[in-house]
Amino acid sequence: MRTVRVSSVEIACHDVGRGDPVLLINGTGEAGQTWLPLVEPLADRWRFIAIDQRDTGASTYVDAPYTPRDLAADAIAVIEGLGVGPCHVAGFSLGGAVAQEIAIARPDLVRSLVLLSTWARSDGWFVSQMRQWQMLRAAHPDDEDAFMRAIDPWMFAPATFEHPETYQRIHAMWARAPGQRADGLHRQCDADIAHDARDRLGAVRAPGLVLVGRDDICTPPRYALELVSLLADAEYVEIADAGHCALFEKPDEVRAAIEGFLRRVHASPGP
Repeated sequence: MRTVRVSSVEIACHDVGRGDPVLLINGTGEAGQTWLPLVEPLADRWRFIAIDQRDTGASTYVDAPYTPRDLAADAIAVIEGLGVGPCHVAGFSLGGAVAQEIAIARPDLVRSLVLLSTWARSDGWFVSQMRQWQMLRAAHPDDEDAFMRAIDPWMFAPATFEHPETYQRIHAMWARAPGQRADGLHRQCDADIAHDARDRLGAVRAPGLVLVGRDDICTPPRYALELVSLLADAEYVEIADAGHCALFEKPDEVRAAIEGFLRRVHASPGP
């Protein structure tokens, strides 16, 4: 575990593997370590730096609101502090919103973008979801597991509920990861709500991979298709029998898609 200080905030990160660097940014409530089972099989070829965003894991809990642009500033400080730019940047859900902001603010630091289960702008339907999450977490302030199970329908495809071993594996992984305080979840949901990069994504020139679960009802395929239409150079991958947590539900398929994309970018001559 390493830390990078950004003003009064310390951002913790897991640094594994060797080779071309890939920054991993997780979603709402998720510490960076939940990326590791997905990427460790690739650590002989890539260097993965998975950050704990503020209000998660070993990073600083704050007491003021923030937006994905603020979280992007944290991530940029990690890239510069570790001297790993330009790097590949992969973001899941809220992390995908942050990855977009990094590519917009500092294109010189981004070799490519991997955007998983994410969106370009928070519309009214998405905002309603996040408000419901905040209300559910407020109802379970001291029982994060109860909250996580309450939002299962937003997280998983119907097929996942038909495979108890997959369902239990994911919840066991979450139970091993650092928990998140209720106030941290509330602020991160506000950051989700604040995201709006739709009118600025046309300036992004880094090649992109946009990946979504076919049965994702939190950030559905229509959001992913909008991202593809807004980016100058983006591939689209849809994972069958997967929901919002496709990277946990179908890790082998997601890993193969990411590795294939990174290899193609690595082999390309670049601008």
